[in-house]
Amino acid sequence: MEELDRRLRPVALDLLGGFRALVVNGPRQAGKSTLVRQLQAGRGSVVNLDDGSLRDLAVQDPQGFVMQLPPRSAIDEFQGGGDPLLIALKARLDSDRTPGQFVLAGSTQFLAMRTISETLTGRIGVLDLLPLSVGEIRSRNEEFIDHLFAGAAINLVPEPVTRPEYAEAVAAGGFPEMALGPSTSRFRSAWCEAYLRTVTAAANLEQVASVRHPDVMYSLIGQIAARSGGELIPADLARDVLVDETTVRTYTTALSTLFLVRLLPAWTTSRTTRAKKRPVVHLLDTALAAHLVGATAKDLSKIDSPWFGPLLESFVVGEIAKQATWAEQPTRLGHYRDRDQREVDLVLERGREVVGIEVKASATPVVAHAKHLAFLRDRLGDRFRSGVVLHTGAQRLVLGDRLVALPVSSLWA
Repeated sequence: MEELDRRLRPVALDLLGGFRALVVNGPRQAGKSTLVRQLQAGRGSVVNLDDGSLRDLAVQDPQGFVMQLPPRSAIDEFQGGGDPLLIALKARLDSDRTPGQFVLAGSTQFLAMRTISETLTGRIGVLDLLPLSVGEIRSRNEEFIDHLFAGAAINLVPEPVTRPEYAEAVAAGGFPEMALGPSTSRFRSAWCEAYLRTVTAAANLEQVASVRHPDVMYSLIGQIAARSGGELIPADLARDVLVDETTVRTYTTALSTLFLVRLLPAWTTSRTTRAKKRPVVHLLDTALAAHLVGATAKDLSKIDSPWFGPLLESFVVGEIAKQATWAEQPTRLGHYRDRDQREVDLVLERGREVVGIEVKASATPVVAHAKHLAFLRDRLGDRFRSGVVLHTGAQRLVLGDRLVALPVSSLWA
């Protein structure tokens, strides 16, 4: 399989020049080991705690394990060493402030794991390596977010893409083995099923949460996939998977820690109000979502597919989330929904500046598609940089002051 250059590599090298250690989080099979190997070329060695003997040593004698590591080492699947290894590493970093000492890679957001009592705050840089973006697959330099904040997205010249081609991109997702491997429905279904069963296995769940009903987890993922782009309502999920709301909240957090689910927080002009509103939920990768709802690329390409619109929205959110990991400026992602049912699928915020994105499965954009973006623009005034309606047609249109309609393929133009 072709080994692609990841956009996070120069970002990682930059952070290693300043932080004592770098944490690379991300889902299993997203390419972390490949990135670590690329980073370590000419830097130092890599040890992988998926190796049982090394993991046992790290757990039984963490101080000895850390002390024998040569300078500029990388530890893959670092979460396998748990709290003792983290504490030992913290002690070593506290004794030496030299930047770039370690690269730590893990398949969970392991600093949020329930077994981790110590943090490395101030000593580490943290990056999330997500599955491949379309631009990475096609060797394109994606800067869509920067164009949005510059108000220059209308100047992008996207390639023409048909609905079946968008359906294929959604069904393939971004995991390298899926995106670059066979496109048969049989292979994709088998890969996704094995992936989901492996990641939600009891041994992995125990690292991130106290799970009393591991059998419920798979059903919960399926229900979340069927609600792609909808608000997370624990009461509804609890009713459908036959557990209580507290269990749903705990398990959903665990799925987020395992990089299976993306919780898109609510955005409002008031930071106090944000915390009181529900997040929107997406599967982290649309190939997994398509598998869970039983939709192939051919199914999604049909004009009457009930899943194409929701999964296209999840696809766009995922692509923007990937680009945000390498953006020059920190960019927060959220969604907007008010009591009058005005909704904006994706809100991006940099400092005071805000951008809004609406995703439409329609190939024919109209001014009405931007009405909630216009509301947000009028409410925010000069804080609102631009709003874009992403659609499946080929037109680039101005829909109003700072409002445009663009093809979804503008994301990787």
